[in-house]
Amino acid sequence: STRDSTMVKLTEDMIVARTRVSDMNHVKKLNCWGAELSDISVLRKLTHVEVLSLSVNSISTLADIQNCKNLQELYIRKNQIPDISEICWLRDLPRLKNLWLEENPCAAGDPELYRQTVIRNIPQLQKLDNVAVASEEMADAMRRGIDLDHPLDGGSDNQTARLQGQRQVQQQVQRQEQQQ
Repeated sequence: STRDSTMVKLTEDMIVARTRVSDMNHVKKLNCWGAELSDISVLRKLTHVEVLSLSVNSISTLADIQNCKNLQELYIRKNQIPDISEICWLRDLPRLKNLWLEENPCAAGDPELYRQTVIRNIPQLQKLDNVAVASEEMADAMRRGIDLDHPLDGGSDNQTARLQGQRQVQQQVQRQEQQQ
């Protein structure tokens, strides 16, 4: 398929070309928007990076970002992140305040529940999908968002299914009640 022919691995050389920084420890910002990337494992070396712009690529996991402990902003919309459980890799990034994740397969389903689930699992966020996280929203998220199981703890890689159909189920129940 054409998809396989565009598998692109992000390399140190590509990072140097884009940032003009030769030492991976000193890279603070990296913009790889629309570079057809699928393999970003080299990001494990960017321990001091603060801003990653990775939107419009073919990235399918967030695991490689777990070591970026200084990361503050992650732009990763329009990729192939398959499941909402992938956000568990971002839980331990204490400075992450801005995440743009929409337009990934993992963001499918009930938009309200998706947002509450992301905020519940990454409570340090101040902005999600370009919308500020309000303090009252945080309380809501803690109550209604799904507490995801980390893939490392044997969490299913099909937890996005838990974001599906919640609202439809509620609507069906209401309809049945009206018919009775």
